[in-house]
Amino acid sequence: MREAANWHDAFDLTETEHIALVGGGGKTTTLWSLGRELAQRGPTIVTTTTKAGAPPADVALVEWDRPLPDRSLHELVADALQRSALVAVGSGVRDARLRAVTPEIADELFFRCGANYVVNEADGARMKPFKAPAEHEPVLASTTTLLVVVIGIDALDAPIDEEHVHRPERIADLTGAKLGDTLSAARIAAIVNEYEARCEDVDESARFAVLINKCDEGPQDARVSAITAALRDVELSSLVAASQREETRRWRVR
Repeated sequence: MREAANWHDAFDLTETEHIALVGGGGKTTTLWSLGRELAQRGPTIVTTTTKAGAPPADVALVEWDRPLPDRSLHELVADALQRSALVAVGSGVRDARLRAVTPEIADELFFRCGANYVVNEADGARMKPFKAPAEHEPVLASTTTLLVVVIGIDALDAPIDEEHVHRPERIADLTGAKLGDTLSAARIAAIVNEYEARCEDVDESARFAVLINKCDEGPQDARVSAITAALRDVELSSLVAASQREETRRWRVR
């Protein structure tokens, strides 16, 4: 285990990436933290194929509510990238949420809109630390190069119910648990495996990673060890622990 200097180091990112964030436990916080860091390296677009927190006021916004791209999308994004190295693209902003674009638009943003990096929030968790994907989730673009499952460490040993997790019935169905049972590390690993199985629509070269978030007691927290042990048989390109409460710190666990 080692402390990573930044997200780029933690996830072994290349100079061009299309990153999809899924799961729970602070995806939107990670979305903007990752976007701001990557924008220091090159033009970066933050988007969502579901919903995400509204972009901060200093981030250039492009609204595109059509299902397919055309030249005017390229022009809008090019203009925004001239004003800011970090651009948000969504179908609109309503109720303090950035609204979804289609996977086809997310692909276009990565392929033809001049960005080195695209960061996509690809499913929602209603601010819960853990979730299981619905049948239609995650909503992944085919050009995704890295899928990161975000887990809030506070989900471990919580009851599988509406108060503590998103889609508790799906978690129960996929893990053989009952509603109200404890969310064990083994059950967390089963859901991570389910996410990995849903990567069929992305390129076979895409990598799969896990971020254990809210590790405010550091990587020595016994809960990090428990989740890490449960994930030992899951093929991951990286396993990262992070705290983003005050200052952001990240540790490469595996």
